[in-house]
Amino acid sequence: MMPLITLLSLLVLGAQAGHGVEWTYSEGMLDEAHWPLEYPKCGGRRQSPIDLQMKKVQYNPSLRALNLTGYGLWHGEFPVTNNGHTVQISLPSTMSMTTSDGTQYLAKQMHFHWGGASSEISGSEHTVDGMRYVIEIHVVHYNSKYNSYEEAQKEPDGLAVLAALVEVKDYTENAYYSKFISHLEDIRYAGQSTVLRGLDIEDMLPGDLRYYYSYLGSLTTPPCTENVHWFVVADTVKLSKTQVEKLENSLLNHQNKTIQNDYRRTQPLNHRVVEANFMSRPHQGIQLPNMRKPRLCISFSQHQPPEMQVHESCSM
Repeated sequence: MMPLITLLSLLVLGAQAGHGVEWTYSEGMLDEAHWPLEYPKCGGRRQSPIDLQMKKVQYNPSLRALNLTGYGLWHGEFPVTNNGHTVQISLPSTMSMTTSDGTQYLAKQMHFHWGGASSEISGSEHTVDGMRYVIEIHVVHYNSKYNSYEEAQKEPDGLAVLAALVEVKDYTENAYYSKFISHLEDIRYAGQSTVLRGLDIEDMLPGDLRYYYSYLGSLTTPPCTENVHWFVVADTVKLSKTQVEKLENSLLNHQNKTIQNDYRRTQPLNHRVVEANFMSRPHQGIQLPNMRKPRLCISFSQHQPPEMQVHESCSM
């Protein structure tokens, strides 16, 4: 039987949560460990993120490349908000993603997860063979057969997230992020918003979007609904160390503390199947065909061994 003191503590916590206590990752009454008290689905068996273990990933050659529409340069307005947990970019519904089975999803918003509490802490939510990347990008979509995101969020096939992982490349600025990062100072405080014009969302994603992991999971923040089809891109975005540090240190939460380590810990797979449309070679990492096109100026180090040297061209 649960000790009386513990039971009373849980009841008090649940009551306080119901009266507006805000969820957090690691502090306060409703930290990640206690999310299920207020949001029961957060304690489910199909939760995200997960560790993508290559030895368990099943190769599925029938998974075709995702068909992205409207992701290129759009000259309209993109509202950008500090919601107290992350920075969120609202996206036009003219952006859509069609999957291998023909399902069309309409874009809703794009946001980021990062670390930064110390120089050693990275902040991606998904990990690959236990490796955590510095940042993770989520483009959230809803199934086009529903009238709105709010309606789709309640349905078992309602949502899809295109996720991308970020690596650090020293001395190399990613020009496609310059405008976005320069406006973070305009939304330093929780609840503040600004507007960006003329963003190219596709250029803010990895250069090669053809190859991905696919599995069924949940939202990684409350209410943690288990109706998300995840597509985690195999290629990565490259940002400079300066750009990463800017994102990690620019925004404040509702308690006026720097937003850092805004990622959820990986969740049990619970016998779910993770598929990929690429193969891996033992001891040699991911085997990918040639990339679609270079997107960044990558610094070249002649001191690296030949197999580690990078010879990508610039396309900024």
